[in-house]
Amino acid sequence: MLEVVFIVLSKKQPYKDTDVDYEALAVQRNAPRWIKALKKYGYLPSC
Repeated sequence: MLEVVFIVLSKKQPYKDTDVDYEALAVQRNAPRWIKALKKYGYLPSC
C-alpha cells in the first residue's frame, strides 16, 4: 500500500483504479438529471 501512495504522490495525479469505468459511473449518476433538463427545455417529449 505504501508503494501505491508513493507513486500517486510522486506523479501528482489522482489514483485511478484500472478495474473501474469512471465514465460509465458518471453517466449512470448524471443521466436522470440530464434527461430531466432535456425534457424541461423541450428537447424530449414528456412521458
